[in-house]
Amino acid sequence: MLLNIEFINPRLHFLHVSRGNSAAGANAVKGSEPRVPELEIPRPMGAGVARASPPQQGGRPQARGGAYGGGEAPSNRAGLGRRVWKIRVNKVNREILKVMYEDVIHKRNGSIPKGLLYYADEWREMYENTKRMREEAGKRTLPKTPPLLLLVKFVMPDGSVRGKKDAACIIDLRRGELRIPSYGIAQKLRRSLVRALVEENSLEPRPDFVLMVTRRGFLRLIASRAPPRKDASALQLICMDENLGHGLYATLIRFGGEKVRVTRGPTFKPPNAALLRRIAAQLQSAADTGTTVELRALIERAYEELGEGREVEGWELYATPDRLRELKRRIGARERRLNEEWRNGVVSWVRSVVRANADARAVVLVDEVIAETAQSGMLRRGSERLRNLCLYEGAEYVPLRASGRYCPRCNAMGVEVARRIFKCPRCGLEWHRDRMATFTLALNYAKLTENEALRKALLEWLNEHPRALLS
Repeated sequence: MLLNIEFINPRLHFLHVSRGNSAAGANAVKGSEPRVPELEIPRPMGAGVARASPPQQGGRPQARGGAYGGGEAPSNRAGLGRRVWKIRVNKVNREILKVMYEDVIHKRNGSIPKGLLYYADEWREMYENTKRMREEAGKRTLPKTPPLLLLVKFVMPDGSVRGKKDAACIIDLRRGELRIPSYGIAQKLRRSLVRALVEENSLEPRPDFVLMVTRRGFLRLIASRAPPRKDASALQLICMDENLGHGLYATLIRFGGEKVRVTRGPTFKPPNAALLRRIAAQLQSAADTGTTVELRALIERAYEELGEGREVEGWELYATPDRLRELKRRIGARERRLNEEWRNGVVSWVRSVVRANADARAVVLVDEVIAETAQSGMLRRGSERLRNLCLYEGAEYVPLRASGRYCPRCNAMGVEVARRIFKCPRCGLEWHRDRMATFTLALNYAKLTENEALRKALLEWLNEHPRALLS
């Protein structure tokens, strides 16, 4: 099952894996711990948050945080891109994993296999570094015990072996199972996960893999890589405009040197979680104050939003503070799950576009939201996921400013003639505001990189298709 990562703690930054090239390196698992099926660790690049007025036709567009929006040119990027999968284990294997974790970190004589002593030393070094950092930060409490990271080798469908031969974990893609022979663990893998791992192992350069074992017996498989950017003549622009009220609009622009091919991408509408947040607030208020006004209707609506619509009989039994707080917690989890599924859909689509255009240099252009709202927080986390994706796939991530109110041909401000439909008072061009914003991103990128051929090709395409940006 594919998954993205928001649960690996920053303390793991201090792990130093030194065995060949089968581990992800010093920054193998820097980030937060995964909670959902598809998880990727974002590595923020310091994009600024100031927003200026739309660039004028004759000037250079401003990028956020520097010339390219990240405080540095794309060629000077740093860090690894990561992809994480959650591996589900049965109860028996989970209990064995807990025992293995305790054996390794405590170096229990007679219980720990000799091959795992190396991982115990690495874990101890990571834990001591974490404690030192907390002391320097003025924190007196001890940190939580960090996860254990194991090297991984793969048995491919053709029988070939990839990774260190003495790795503690074996993932057999022929049988579709994960094995840790020293503790007799054998766990079947889902077919979708097997297919994904076969695809990841076929990438060049191949990612480095580590298996994370938590103290509660959960497994995460982490892949990391940072391929160089392609030096291809063809250019694939993925233009994305973030909008608080209308979601994320995407447009694909392919430039081969003379003409451009523009393809309208999907519109990713974010889930409307306002009702869930209101129900959660009312449940919390009822739990704190003990009010029972319309409480039965509130409980029924909460179960309906959870997909468990039913008439609550004996609702007074549900009105205890503890049960109301538990119901509020489930509502909050539902909201987070919907938001994460939305981000997963965006990242999955961008990844498919980048890999489908492997012969071109991929550039992801994003007009990021900077407003401080709950909805903008979800969009910002999506942008961080896209940054991480670009590092992993060897693409460029360029946050730029763009406005959908200005005519790209004469730079005049359009007049709104219908809902989010604008018309230029000079040349008569009509466009949809959000769709035009994605097209303006490409024009601004052409100005930023001084690519006059791209700018002319975009304007020529617009002259040939004057109504293409209306939807």
